[in-house]
Amino acid sequence: MMRAQLAITYIVQKGKEAGVLLVPHRFRDGSFLASECKRGPHFRVHTTEELVTHMVSGHSIHMSNPESRSHRAPRLIRPESIRVDWIS
Repeated sequence: MMRAQLAITYIVQKGKEAGVLLVPHRFRDGSFLASECKRGPHFRVHTTEELVTHMVSGHSIHMSNPESRSHRAPRLIRPESIRVDWIS
């Protein structure tokens, strides 16, 4: 039986790449980063479930899209702008 997974996404709203899909940025060590604000504090986590826990606490998520010219580097996206879905 397949286990459902969390899909955490954000669609860019403005600019020349409006409509580009961003997902949580995975750093070289395989972790994700949640932050209270740009300057921190920063919380390094290893699962999407942990990211959702930080979002519920009001933390922003570092998100990117490696296929996008303008969004390869992570951007800090506020939790109220992020969509979370279960996929199977």
